[in-house]
Amino acid sequence: MDNFNNQVIERQRECCLHYRAHFSPLNSDHLVVISDGVYEGDVPIEGVRYPSPAHMSGWWLTTDKYNGDIDTLKTVHFSHVMEKRPEVAIYMALPFGYRFKLGGGSDNVWFDKDILKE
Repeated sequence: MDNFNNQVIERQRECCLHYRAHFSPLNSDHLVVISDGVYEGDVPIEGVRYPSPAHMSGWWLTTDKYNGDIDTLKTVHFSHVMEKRPEVAIYMALPFGYRFKLGGGSDNVWFDKDILKE
């Protein structure tokens, strides 16, 4: 697993460099909010990183199965996201204010300054 983790960290560094973003990695025990469909491999998947307390990553990951009811969301450890969705984990060192959408015909990553105001 260590080699896998090192590969993810290196890809996260490359991702941040590509988007000219500060490298803000997570610890494996940081918490991530997910909707149904994230662990199941559904696409498209959307992520947004909100400013959050230290134990939280700030990342919210949702799929089309998210119905808008925050009570249906789950809080999981980042290590589980890395295991289940490594293609998503590479974006998760992007700092607060970043968003991504993967799948559904195109992949997009962008900074949303309005996230920092919420």
